Amino acid sequence: MCSCIAMGLLQLIALCYSPRVPGLFFRYLRTPSKTFVSEATVMAYLRKSIFRLFARNSHLSITKIIKNKQEMPNFDEDSLVS
Repeated sequence: MCSCIAMGLLQLIALCYSPRVPGLFFRYLRTPSKTFVSEATVMAYLRKSIFRLFARNSHLSITKIIKNKQEMPNFDEDSLVS
């Protein structure tokens, strides 16, 4: 069921946002559409840039959750030689 929801979200993003984002037209397709991109193109774009988009929007709840889960490095422990 989750894969069906994910595919539906990719299709919705492809239909709603492909005219507004020229960066989505970066993949070669055998039968390209001039107005809409495929789900595979949207998936490849999101795979490459999802974390950059999250970092750019620090006010999002998901970005705050990710930042809170990240461990801050302890430089004092890292500098000790065993």
